[in-house]
Amino acid sequence: MDNIDKYKVVAALVRSFFGAFAAGITDCLVKDASAKFSPQAVKQAMLNHYEAVGSVFNDTLFYPLARINYSMDEIERELRWADMSRTDMSALVRMACRTEGIYAAMVAEYKRNFMSLLGGRVPDVGTHLREYTRRDKPTGGTADNVDSDTAIALTVRTTMLAYARGIRHARTGKVSLHQATLFRLLLEAMGTLLHDKPLSLSGLTGEDGLSAIFLRACQTEHNFGVMTAEMDRTYAELVKTEGIISQDDMAN
Repeated sequence: MDNIDKYKVVAALVRSFFGAFAAGITDCLVKDASAKFSPQAVKQAMLNHYEAVGSVFNDTLFYPLARINYSMDEIERELRWADMSRTDMSALVRMACRTEGIYAAMVAEYKRNFMSLLGGRVPDVGTHLREYTRRDKPTGGTADNVDSDTAIALTVRTTMLAYARGIRHARTGKVSLHQATLFRLLLEAMGTLLHDKPLSLSGLTGEDGLSAIFLRACQTEHNFGVMTAEMDRTYAELVKTEGIISQDDMAN
């Protein structure tokens, strides 16, 4: 198990949220597959749901941000101390960031990703890896990092929750995940989290299959196992909490 810089994890979580939330909306509202990534479709998805983005983001990102900055005991203690009658989700997310540096990075990534989508463009992985917000002065201490198992699991969960919530907010009655979209989102999520350059699939052929592509994205069999286990766990959560009934679009 490796460690990943905390700022890189924050950036991957925020990008995964925005990409997945927008994908959930466009999957519902844009029937022509070739048009789902058009600037007009992406821009319209965000403009039509502008007011919902902040609240869905806070609800989705509170737990992963808290999890990478606190122990579970610390999270419970902080929540007990908070005056919930006067504390909104924005304040809780700020608390979850723990330090001003992480909070500032989260805000910067929020603005960068949101503005890109409002402009009709989903940030590609290469652009993200070049431009995401980095810490000013790395100390090299353990508090600067997140263990890779935790980072992978949280990124998978964030991606799947944001995608399902985008589907729900589109309000078309769709209650299934589009498997091809989900796989694309997870490949991009692992690419932003575990790589420093865009993922290369050189050497792979059509006979290698999807598992080989995901293994390349995850880098190791262990990471691949962590990702697939969290996919299964989160899907079960979506069935219970988000009204998702299938991973097959034919269910609709």
